[in-house]
Amino acid sequence: MKLEILIVDDTPLSRQRTRRYLAGEPDADIVGECGDAESALEAIRTLKPNLLLLDVQMPGTTGLALLGRLEPAFRPAVIFITAFDGFAVQAFAVEAVDYLLKPFDRPRLTQALAKARAFLDRRGAAPERSRGGPYLDRIAVKSVGRTVFVSTAAIDRIETAGNYLCLHAGTETQLVRETMSQLEAKLDPRQFVRIHRSTMVRIDAVREITPLFNGDQSVILADGSKVVLSRSYREKAKAALGLA
Repeated sequence: MKLEILIVDDTPLSRQRTRRYLAGEPDADIVGECGDAESALEAIRTLKPNLLLLDVQMPGTTGLALLGRLEPAFRPAVIFITAFDGFAVQAFAVEAVDYLLKPFDRPRLTQALAKARAFLDRRGAAPERSRGGPYLDRIAVKSVGRTVFVSTAAIDRIETAGNYLCLHAGTETQLVRETMSQLEAKLDPRQFVRIHRSTMVRIDAVREITPLFNGDQSVILADGSKVVLSRSYREKAKAALGLA
C-alpha cells in the first residue's frame, strides 16, 4: 500500500526531522505539510492523503479536535506525533494507528508506518460500502435459520458488546457481528453520529444533553435511555447536532 502522507505539526524543526526520516521509506510520499488545524483541514480535503502524521497540541486546538471535524468514513489513517504522553488513551479511542512520543527515532517511525500500511490494506479489503455508493437504509441481522432486517430509521442507538454490536430499536435489540468502525462507514453521517468509542446514536433520537461531573456529557434519547458523550467525540457530535 502506497502511503500518501500529510504532516501536521506546528513545529518546523519537528516537521523537518519527520521529512528526513520519511525520505528513506519505500512507497511513502509526502503530499503536503501544515502547521495548524485550519490549513490541515483544507489540505485533507484537497490533497486526500491516506495517512496523517498528526501533532496533538497545536495553537488553538488539538489533533483530536481536528479529527472530530472529519467524517469517519473518509478519515485518513492517523499516527499521532507528540511530546505529551497524556493523550494516548484518547488517541487510541479514535482508532489511531500508533502514538509516537517526541523525540522518536527512524526505526520507531518505520514501525509505525508498517502498522499504517497493514491498517490501510485491511480497510481496502473490507467489504464495506463502496466510495460514493448509497448508505444503508436497513441492516441485515443473521441468526440460525433466518435473517431479520432492521430499518436504520428505527434504530435509537448502537453499542458494542464484545465482538458484536447491539442495535437498539425501540423495545427490541438485535445483535450483529461487525465492528463499530465498519458499520459507521456504512451509515449516513447526516443520520448517525458516533459519540463514544463504543456508542453511536441516531441524530433525530437525541432529545437532551446534560453535563457530567468528569467533563463528559450525558445524551438522553427519545426512548429515555442515557448514553455518554465522551470528550474525544464532542466536537464531531456538536457539529452533527447543529451545536457547533
